[in-house]
Amino acid sequence: MRLINLSDNAGQIRVEFAGCNMRCPYCVHIKQPKTEYSIDDVLDLAKASSSKDVYLGGAEPTLQKDLLPLIEGLQAAGKSILLKSNGMKPEVLESALPFVKGFVIEIKAPLDDIPAIMELTGLSEERALNYISLLRESLEIAKQKWLRVWIRVIPEFINADTIPRIMPDIEDASEVMLYQFMSNPDFDLPFKGHETPTPGWEEIQKLGEMLLERVQRVMMVGDGGKMVLEK
Repeated sequence: MRLINLSDNAGQIRVEFAGCNMRCPYCVHIKQPKTEYSIDDVLDLAKASSSKDVYLGGAEPTLQKDLLPLIEGLQAAGKSILLKSNGMKPEVLESALPFVKGFVIEIKAPLDDIPAIMELTGLSEERALNYISLLRESLEIAKQKWLRVWIRVIPEFINADTIPRIMPDIEDASEVMLYQFMSNPDFDLPFKGHETPTPGWEEIQKLGEMLLERVQRVMMVGDGGKMVLEK
């Protein structure tokens, strides 16, 4: 397995994979160094750790041929697993369902905005349309467990006009995380002229309040810290 990060900090083991089936123009993972690990390397670290929680993320975990054996091994070791995905492999999420605590799935823009999806993912129109169909299938699978929908707030794509168009697809999610674009250099490359945290924290809060109409919990993360809104 090629990883960009394997760590055990703050009570959580993070396993972040290299490789993706998208080419998002703001993605930091394209330039990050990669290291080869075996399943046994990861399982040995997990078994020796007192951390119960394991986060499987990075670029795109579901492309890894060893992902399901790894998940089964982690669950057998008593770990609680959170699996992040872009949603393009719903069959993998379905197979992982019995072994994970929940999922993190990113929505990049309203799913009826094909040009925006194409720009944000680097996919052709045909592949973008297929991605949208697969993403909706993945969301329905993930809602059977705990689901965090992650929304990266790039102002040109996520704003007060577009949030209502996203709401039908995220209804019944356990929580939504609004992430202020460029507020963490580990997450983003500059894009659309944005090189500092954007939009302002007040706008993030406004969007959070809008989302609370359809979900029970909204977490907002950015240069304003972390804030949670709950019904």
